[in-house]
Amino acid sequence: MNVVINLLLFLLPILSSLWIAQSFNPLSSYQTLQTIDGAAIYKKELTNGNEAYLQVIDLRKLQIDQITGEVDNMGLNEGKYYKGEGGHYSPFFKTKLFSEVTDEYKNLYANNVFSMINCSFFEQYESSSQLSFPIKLNGVVISGGTSPYGPIKQPKDKYYSNIHLKALVWNSKQAYITDYDQVSGSPLNQNAVKNAIVTYRYSDHPAKVLAQNQANKYQVMGTLNKDGVKGDELLLIMTVNQATLDEAADLLRKLGVKGDIITVDGGRSTYLFNSQSGNIIVPQLSNSQENSAFRDLPHYLGLRKKTKNQVAPKILISQPVNKVLAKKDQPYLILWRDNLNGDVSIKLYDGNKLIQNISSRTASDGVYEWTPRISVKEGYFIRISSWKDRNIFGQLQL
Repeated sequence: MNVVINLLLFLLPILSSLWIAQSFNPLSSYQTLQTIDGAAIYKKELTNGNEAYLQVIDLRKLQIDQITGEVDNMGLNEGKYYKGEGGHYSPFFKTKLFSEVTDEYKNLYANNVFSMINCSFFEQYESSSQLSFPIKLNGVVISGGTSPYGPIKQPKDKYYSNIHLKALVWNSKQAYITDYDQVSGSPLNQNAVKNAIVTYRYSDHPAKVLAQNQANKYQVMGTLNKDGVKGDELLLIMTVNQATLDEAADLLRKLGVKGDIITVDGGRSTYLFNSQSGNIIVPQLSNSQENSAFRDLPHYLGLRKKTKNQVAPKILISQPVNKVLAKKDQPYLILWRDNLNGDVSIKLYDGNKLIQNISSRTASDGVYEWTPRISVKEGYFIRISSWKDRNIFGQLQL
């Protein structure tokens, strides 16, 4: 009899936890908009007619692409948050209309596209802009960031003197959020880290700290482990159309997120596209209604299935706002988008004349840091070609 009683006492907590897990579904208050293998997007009605949109992304099955405009100016030695102040460049990236970026992404990946959002904070509401904080794109730190609202020597507000910026790091298996060190550049300085963005913990966003936590459009992110194996394989992205940052973060907490929660660019430039629902939230015009300051953005995240692409191979490059002349012995970023399965070659031409073989073979990952060792003349152009088929190429006029 004692054996039976002891067995029941042992099993009771386990059975209770199973019953609670089955009876409480944190997604029960969300409406499903689309689910595919490895991703889902849900809608939740908030108070006063406001809405929240949740994306649950399994990084083992979905690819996250960083999309930036071409470089307009390298901003040499202007970086403030990588290798110390002035230790890295902070380029001006061409700001691109959200619809143009989405159409291009669908052109490259067609039915594999799941969603797209705007991402990094940016500094200038102009035809090209620097980014607020560092990002690493396929192994290259392409910006050192320039925000005056961060832990630099003379921030615009003393609150930011001692905050810890956060880095979201991801790969094909998992994601994590950790403290960022702007002097060493850790973890972005690690070779194993290929893609990462640096940003605020949600509670350090200026809208919360300096603007009394006003309700607005925001995007917050957290990571979650659901398979029991070490490492968070799920990335959760919550987009709200009229809520405070505290409310947005609390929605992720209720879904089980226990670690840090970060925020990315929001407000009027908030963008959320889904392949089934279309444009859910679009960037707004500025107050004057005369320009597209909040509709043209420098940095996006595209999410797509990793399955085989059925679209013809393409390499896409668009001209920056101004003609950029790469300078001898100074770094220059060559950026492009493609859907190739193989590598590319990168060459410098003057008309039909080959001037330099920049790289005979490199990964088709959309970024190459080039330091010319020769004088580059106006009128030269860079050609990126498929290594397998030289008839597939894109060109950038210098």
